[in-house]
Amino acid sequence: MKRLSFIAFAICAVVLVFAACGEKKFKGFTKTSTGLYYKITTKNPEGKIPQIDDYLYLEVSFDADFDSTLTFPMREMTDILMPSVFEGDVYEAYSLLKEGEEGEFYIQADSFFLKMTGGLPPSVKPEDVLHFRIKLNEVKTPEEFEQEMAIKRQEYEAMLAESKAAEAAALASYIAEQKITVKPTASGLYYVEMLKGNGAKAENGKQVSVHYTGKLLDGTVFDSSVERGEPIEFVLGGGMIPGFIEGILLMKEGGKATLVLPSALAYGERAVGDMIPPYTPLVFEVELLKVSDVAAAE
Repeated sequence: MKRLSFIAFAICAVVLVFAACGEKKFKGFTKTSTGLYYKITTKNPEGKIPQIDDYLYLEVSFDADFDSTLTFPMREMTDILMPSVFEGDVYEAYSLLKEGEEGEFYIQADSFFLKMTGGLPPSVKPEDVLHFRIKLNEVKTPEEFEQEMAIKRQEYEAMLAESKAAEAAALASYIAEQKITVKPTASGLYYVEMLKGNGAKAENGKQVSVHYTGKLLDGTVFDSSVERGEPIEFVLGGGMIPGFIEGILLMKEGGKATLVLPSALAYGERAVGDMIPPYTPLVFEVELLKVSDVAAAE
């Protein structure tokens, strides 16, 4: 009898400890009928109240005290307020904020990962919760959002037109400054041979090993196999920007050349990362290290 009493006492003690931890974790929070715990830490009573289908400009982060790897650092994002996909979810959290307000929320971890990401991390247990920090910076109706996007599209198209118009002058200025006297190929590529190769000729279907450094016209390096210390290997015929392939096909093994590509032979109106804007001519310093048959290379 004493044995059973001791076990019962131990179980009760564990339950009380967990209950106390839960009370401490949620101290100062309000619980909704769906089980969402929330606390508005920065209030703006006059702020706009978001409605379903509104576009929300947010700052969001979450962490988990049960698993330090389950973290999402604070970052800006845009989301649309939708009906809840599970009780006490992030959409309910959004709806509790007014424009300009910030809050903390505890959301059921297993439901979040299963319903919002499609996969459940192995460390997540049914009782676990994620601690969210959410700041609602701005609310836009669908109509306001579309108007904003239309303005941004107009601005982007104007920027593209300006960049396209400026490319020819920038390229001509570079050719003059570098004293490049060779004529461009029919496609517009400037091929400046620096060292004549005396090995096998590069041909479509051949495997090549190439060292290169890619630059903008102002000399900014955006990519370099030389800096990485490892040449690239690929089969000629595709997979690279057209001007790069055309230039390599003019070379023999052991040769070095500078390739000046108008944007039509590079990325055209596409931007690549933060370094290559639309309609940007590119310069490649290339060295053809090896030419081989694909079967031999394998």
